[in-house]
Amino acid sequence: MKNLKPAAINVIASDPTGNTWALPEGTIVRFGTGRLGRVARSLSPDGRYLVVGTGVGLWWYDVSTMLPISLWETERGLISSLDISHDGRRIVTSNADGILKVMDVQSGECVYQMERQDAFGGIAISSNGKRITTAGINGIVKVLDVDQGMYVAQMDRGKHEWKSNDISQLEFSPDGNLLAGTAQNPKMYSPDDQILNPDTEGEQTYLWNPETGEVILKFAGREFIFSTDSRLLAIASPDESQVASDAKRIDCCVSVWDVVSRKRIAHFTEHDDWVQSITFSPCGKFIASCDETMRVWELATGKQEMAYEKCYDSFYSPDGVLFGFVFPDDDTVEVWDMDSQQKVLELPQSIYSGLTKSRVFAYMQEHQFQTAEMIANKQADSIQKSFPIEHGLCFSVPDPLVVWVDDRTLASGSHGQGIVLWDIVEKQVRKRLMKDEDIRSFDVLPDGKMLAALAIFLHDTTKVWNVQNPDKPIAEFRKPSDYWWERYEVFSPTGEYLAAGGNDGSVYVWNLQQPDHPTLLIGHTDHIYSLAFSPDGKRLVTGSEDNSARLWDVELGEQITILPMDKHHTSIKIKVLFSPCGNLIAGGMNHEIRLWCAEKLTTLRIIPQPEDSKRTLALAFSPCGNYLASGTWWEKGMQKMAIRLWDVATGENIHTFWGHNSDVQSLAFSPNGNMLASGSFDGTILVWDVDTCLRKESYNLQF
Repeated sequence: MKNLKPAAINVIASDPTGNTWALPEGTIVRFGTGRLGRVARSLSPDGRYLVVGTGVGLWWYDVSTMLPISLWETERGLISSLDISHDGRRIVTSNADGILKVMDVQSGECVYQMERQDAFGGIAISSNGKRITTAGINGIVKVLDVDQGMYVAQMDRGKHEWKSNDISQLEFSPDGNLLAGTAQNPKMYSPDDQILNPDTEGEQTYLWNPETGEVILKFAGREFIFSTDSRLLAIASPDESQVASDAKRIDCCVSVWDVVSRKRIAHFTEHDDWVQSITFSPCGKFIASCDETMRVWELATGKQEMAYEKCYDSFYSPDGVLFGFVFPDDDTVEVWDMDSQQKVLELPQSIYSGLTKSRVFAYMQEHQFQTAEMIANKQADSIQKSFPIEHGLCFSVPDPLVVWVDDRTLASGSHGQGIVLWDIVEKQVRKRLMKDEDIRSFDVLPDGKMLAALAIFLHDTTKVWNVQNPDKPIAEFRKPSDYWWERYEVFSPTGEYLAAGGNDGSVYVWNLQQPDHPTLLIGHTDHIYSLAFSPDGKRLVTGSEDNSARLWDVELGEQITILPMDKHHTSIKIKVLFSPCGNLIAGGMNHEIRLWCAEKLTTLRIIPQPEDSKRTLALAFSPCGNYLASGTWWEKGMQKMAIRLWDVATGENIHTFWGHNSDVQSLAFSPNGNMLASGSFDGTILVWDVDTCLRKESYNLQF
């Protein structure tokens, strides 16, 4: 196959990480590659390149180094779905704005585009490249004829009154003549918890004619796969006796259907738990399936050929070698040649994801493993290659919460992988702290101590650590209320308290020295969206979706006041915080930012927000207290999010940064006030050069 190298776009040769590629104006560095979209075929057919759609855009990686080589579609980003044509010449993408594009891989040019096309639930391209199927956020599956530029069929799902984004897998058969998709059919509830669709069938897999939308087959099940000749379809399915009771259903069987005769030709029942993966051998004679055990079946006889324990996923190489993913401990994933029982790769479990199989398969293609020959020649050591884990951070997706450690170091959460310290000068990761923990919240106190809170077992128990000494938590407590599925937490600047607000409007304050006796603050009636302590830790301000912001005396456990707001504010989220000296309270809400006097408890100033920034839910005061930064919440039609700097004394907008592709969810000034870090739902952190922009603004005012 001809090597079709993707066009090099936005590449800076001196930066192999991509952290400075396609930066917005005024940005020093970007951390994180962006939140991952849904990925279908992310590996080029020749196995040389990996493409990943994220909140930033389309990242192309060279498999041999696992370093980025190109970055496409940065004007909007927010790639929701993608697929690569079977000949490797075209890539089809969709984004959150409903724009579908077909692009030439070698030139990077868009050869076809349609707007207002909903493919949020998935996208796939047929083997001949002439048909594209899309799954919308409402569960509707359609087929597009690329040459005609129009949809030719909508897939029949029967009665589907209550629609939702429930398509979990969508694929053409290898010959392109069939289309299969799995619909989850989740139960839908009314606001008063009544089931709206009591006749839901539960998870079903459909086999359609892509030209007409006609249903060819439908059966209870998931995790399907076609044989290479498109004749067979294997699927994880429940025992027939369980289908009627979806609540107790476990898809622990494997069914194989002949799609021509429309008959089931095999049904394997030996698995004990949910079947997570199924794969056909290239010759079509065998099938491998995994729950916590891999089982290999001969299709013709139905005989189980082999069984391997502690194997959770599998795939066949093109030459018919069976490989399995084994988890020897909590930190490691191993890839084994199951026939020879030899380990061939090892990688950290932290990067095991939907992309891992593509990366492993590509790595093995790149190096042309000759496993059997090596073992025969007693060269087993030569196949025990280490996975290039030093490049694992290419797929980093930091949490939006950002906190400065010092003027050179920024800290962020990392989706269940602890706290990451980013070096602003070197523009890369410096260190990972508590890397195996799912940190809910953390902060750096004025004395330099970093505290972190970890909620476990669905937030039933919270532990608090001094991150510099993580051997033992400094406090531990259980939730005091039953309705805390989500909550917002914050530490006091003194390190004395942890406050948390829940879905039901309850606010609890723990003294970390006496965690068994929390103080309950009663007043709010709806979800607590934000909390902030005063600099001395004696007062707490809270913002709730009950359309109020309240101030509390922490030591007395009493409400001081409800901060004044206009009556027209309804159904809003309120972001609140104290100024560094504690004399002001800022509130970000729909259409405005409001400044209150923290002593007189009166409104000092209302700063109206522009039409392109109706919702302001991220705020940060500069260390000097003279400036306030605000971040935009995404709304339909918006391209880039605004981060505005305001003069606190006058309410004047003195500068605006544009950069993130989705909600700005947190902001933090560096201790010296020269930089501003922003964390976004798009899965990135941007560091802005505030000092330079303020000097430019000052110069412009003088002249």
